[in-house]
Amino acid sequence: MKNILLICKNSVRRGVLMLLAAVMAAVFMVVVFKALTLSGEDGEKDTDSPEIVKISDKIETGLIDRDHSLLSEDLRDYLENTLDMEVILENDYELLAGMLIDRDISAIIEIPEGFHADAAAGSVGELVITTLDDYENGVFIELYLNSYMQSVKVLSDGAGGDAEMFERMLSVDPQTGRVSVYENREDRADVFSAFVFAEGFLLMLITGVTLFVSNNIITDRQQGTYSRIVCSPIKPVEYITGTALFGVICGTVMNTGFTVYAYASHEDLAVPPGIVFAACELFVLFSVGLCIMLALLIRSKQTLFTVGIGYTTFGCMLGGAWFPIADSLGAVGNLAKVFPQYWFMGMLRDSGGNPGYRFLPTLCILALFALLVYLISAVVFSRRSR
Repeated sequence: MKNILLICKNSVRRGVLMLLAAVMAAVFMVVVFKALTLSGEDGEKDTDSPEIVKISDKIETGLIDRDHSLLSEDLRDYLENTLDMEVILENDYELLAGMLIDRDISAIIEIPEGFHADAAAGSVGELVITTLDDYENGVFIELYLNSYMQSVKVLSDGAGGDAEMFERMLSVDPQTGRVSVYENREDRADVFSAFVFAEGFLLMLITGVTLFVSNNIITDRQQGTYSRIVCSPIKPVEYITGTALFGVICGTVMNTGFTVYAYASHEDLAVPPGIVFAACELFVLFSVGLCIMLALLIRSKQTLFTVGIGYTTFGCMLGGAWFPIADSLGAVGNLAKVFPQYWFMGMLRDSGGNPGYRFLPTLCILALFALLVYLISAVVFSRRSR
């Protein structure tokens, strides 16, 4: 452990520019995120109704009402008058499913039976929302409905299980509790979209900055430093581990800087900060392991940076870091799953409007990506050390 820390300290001395680049990358991401949120706030705010930001002009949404209650009527009123949607009320799911597939509607919202009774009794149920790969409208609808359900929960908790009190609170002022979450705040959907885009850009910067780990290892091999280390009491595996540790520190600086700012400036980003930080750290581990593997396989710096920059660009592009990759794209959709960016960004987009989203499977997949690249690096390293 002592030798590993010694190598890490030496890497810090040699890699001051890399550490500075990590800090500058974190600052750059903060500026980008701030610019995106400010542009969204200034460009899409409705001056006639400053308290409510419309999703878009007349999004068509299918609604299946199995409850036919005061609360379901309030939800329909919310969709039509507050969000300015065109609601198609229909009980035939197959008909709405066909319209959704034909893209005549953007989503199907199902109100379950007992929706009002459960909320009045203090147990708020869940809406069933079905969307396709229309990310823009889909995530907006889910985010707004999530806010509506939070407002219903506030009323339900306030009624304390008294059904008559709940109905009275619901009917006194339809706008109470429902719209208050939007007052004097940025549009949640715009902020979350900016956050997702910024996270995708952060993945590219992490991959690019950690690429210098490969450069340090190749430099040591070319200058004979690695051969001298092998002959010293420091074991080769300790050298690789210490060098990798410095790369992880640089990646963590970028991850921590941006994550802390994003959640400090916007409390309602829908995804827990601990989940985002942990997922990004797993991606940092993968990126550093990939850089070590490239350094062990490639001998030329020119080839290294060609391969590294190519992966940084196309990995983020095919992995969906900048725009969602649909599974229906055939070979491209299947190829995207090879990149950890696909799983990281998919987790953010899918969990944005889904409070019951399960994060553990995605975190396990990212952990397996990191483990796999280190196992491959260990095999390559053992063969090169013979």
